[in-house]
Amino acid sequence: MSTKRLLSIPEFQEYAGGIGRNTALRLARDAEVRVKIGSRLLINIDKFDLWVEENSK
Repeated sequence: MSTKRLLSIPEFQEYAGGIGRNTALRLARDAEVRVKIGSRLLINIDKFDLWVEENSK
């Protein structure tokens, strides 16, 4: 079974350590990891992990 690469906002909130919805949306915007499929907003976890690694140096 493969790991999900795109997470919904609630899944991303949990993945990012239990952050709030507004913080999750702002972080997704700032890190440029949002993917829109139809009306759904999803977060690309691969890009987010890379962004965290690059910005924690």
